[in-house]
Amino acid sequence: MKYDAIVIGAGPSGSASAYTLAKNGYRVLLIERGSEPGAKNVSGAMIRESEISKVFETKDIPFERIVKRVRLIFRSKDDESEIVVKPKSKLYTVSRLKFDKWLAQRAESAGALLITKTTVTGVEGNKVITERGSVEGDKIVIAEGANALLSMSLGLRRELKNEETVLGVKEVYASTRNEVEKRFNLQGDEGESWRIISDYPLPSAGFIYTYKDSIAIGVGARVDEIITRGIRPFELLDSFKMPYAELVKGFSLREYSAKIIPENGFPSFKPCEGAIYVVGDALGLVDPLTFDGIGPAIISGYLAGKAENCYSYSKMLFDAREISKVIKSRPLVKELLPNIGLYSHLINDFLTSWVEGDFSKLKYYKSSLGKLMKHLILGLGVVE
Repeated sequence: MKYDAIVIGAGPSGSASAYTLAKNGYRVLLIERGSEPGAKNVSGAMIRESEISKVFETKDIPFERIVKRVRLIFRSKDDESEIVVKPKSKLYTVSRLKFDKWLAQRAESAGALLITKTTVTGVEGNKVITERGSVEGDKIVIAEGANALLSMSLGLRRELKNEETVLGVKEVYASTRNEVEKRFNLQGDEGESWRIISDYPLPSAGFIYTYKDSIAIGVGARVDEIITRGIRPFELLDSFKMPYAELVKGFSLREYSAKIIPENGFPSFKPCEGAIYVVGDALGLVDPLTFDGIGPAIISGYLAGKAENCYSYSKMLFDAREISKVIKSRPLVKELLPNIGLYSHLINDFLTSWVEGDFSKLKYYKSSLGKLMKHLILGLGVVE
């Protein structure tokens, strides 16, 4: 059987691509290896409506909570400082299982055919090979996620090095809606998200998200750091969540998961070749500065579905604001990750000095001025 387009993977980027293609009259097959869309995903997740709405109508989006407060926490072994931000744009926390199913349903409503429990084992020309047989497509979109075996087998990208990957570890604790709202002082559909930068037991960035009746706690650190220090993933998470034990006291552990997050990708990875297009995590489109992978994934899927050829897809990726932010953020984050300890201490010392009215302790940072100026210049390059 032959289709106008075959999309491999029904995550956010795959469903966005299938939806775009089907909406424009193409006969589309969407293949998912999981039992249902979202079953294989372990993201947080917090999403930005401004990004999702560029592709999908968001009035019936299956959100958990609307994020009214974001707490930015800078933590070192002995100190901790916190800044509370009230976002002006609409942010949601979502369950990936519900959210990914909703996205795939949008693609199906537009006319795409979704088949699940089907693993793609190879791509040869315009033929997609699965354990159930093969199918042909004039256009093939690979939305296989960070574990991009197909993309690598086709020579579109290389395997990431340890220093180019972050291991994310997450737990979800379930309780009741009332208890979640009580512990975070929430009302109705209000939600709260935390971003935590820490240098102990190793440089890492983590999050806490509130859902309707549960809380997600997760942390990520560079794989090379984890290997060098001999820390196992669950030990990293246990150490990270220790100061927040009271938040989940009495809750039941619903989920434990881990995933690799790419810290490199397009344009060093080829986005396409002939009629084959790569999107989302498989193309390394995760914004390392804002923890945002879902927005860029959806935009890349939309662009791949819209593209007339490989050249136009590459150009649209460079021109898309969400993708260019990912590219511009990488050099800054590459510098910041090894210096998380420096900034955790600097921010804590600065805020403490300001409150106490004594800035003398900041003199110890004079030797780091050159490094701080370099990071400032890189940071200005991210600002559009």
